[in-house]
Amino acid sequence: MTKGSLIAVDWGSTHLRVKLIIEGRVAESRSSDQGIKRLKSKGFDSVLFSLCGDWKKQHPDFPIWMSGMIGSREGWKEVPYCPTPVCLKDLVAALSVVETESLGEVFIVPGLRHDFDDDATDVMRGEEVEVFGLLAGLDNEKLEGSPLTICGPGTHSKWVNVEGGQIVSFRTWFTGEAFEKLTQDSLISGGSLVDRDQVNRGGFTRGLESSGRSGGLLHHLFLGRTDMLTQRVEAAHLPALISGLLIGHEIREARKFAQGEVYLMGNNRSAELYTQAFDYFDMPHTRCHEDVHMAGMLALLNSGLNNSKHSFQTASK
Repeated sequence: MTKGSLIAVDWGSTHLRVKLIIEGRVAESRSSDQGIKRLKSKGFDSVLFSLCGDWKKQHPDFPIWMSGMIGSREGWKEVPYCPTPVCLKDLVAALSVVETESLGEVFIVPGLRHDFDDDATDVMRGEEVEVFGLLAGLDNEKLEGSPLTICGPGTHSKWVNVEGGQIVSFRTWFTGEAFEKLTQDSLISGGSLVDRDQVNRGGFTRGLESSGRSGGLLHHLFLGRTDMLTQRVEAAHLPALISGLLIGHEIREARKFAQGEVYLMGNNRSAELYTQAFDYFDMPHTRCHEDVHMAGMLALLNSGLNNSKHSFQTASK
């Protein structure tokens, strides 16, 4: 197998993304909206083959590695979570193999679980690959030095504490999904879905500011409606206000959890909003624009080639 070469699959709840990586570089990428929530027939094999089967035929010795919700109870195969603390070798050792008719063996990266105590547990699937991808770009002095925290905004926003190159703990906020629900069918949904995609800076900043009022998030959300009724905020700007409220509440709590330098993953609209929010709260951070999923898959592959029971050199069947 060519070193640094694989087919990397990021298979989440709503989207499926695949990348053909040759010698550490993305040669081609494709995507679809066939996340696991949308696959009623559970035809995972045929869906994946339709998207990257030709790559596998051209490169039969390239392994296929998958991460994300594809390894969940609702996915192709439920893969047990790795308990924290977790390093790269732990993830490789816990890889799960799926035998397929069209693609041969494919590998699923396990997610992580963190137990706060005997009565509370947090989990992730997919973000662990991105975190290790970000860490792969840091020098050893950073990794072996003080603890650091990585923020990954998204549907379920993650804040991950890292020490000595290991993920030691993390917390999840329901921020992205709450925004989607609140801006579709509620008293504070505001204007059209087009308005939801156009983030008004004034409305967003008001949301960040209002997140510091007394009364809690549910009270603050209702005040969004009265802001509209009293014409403090235009109806079309309510989605931006809601976004600011949700992100504001998240950051106010998450910064109590964060340790050391904070890194922000992402090169999308969510990451831009978090950058604005960090600046509003005077929270120093380092923005990471790179493709951390690819970097994470390569880091795992390299670790696996050196330390794994799997050969990762599988031919199509």
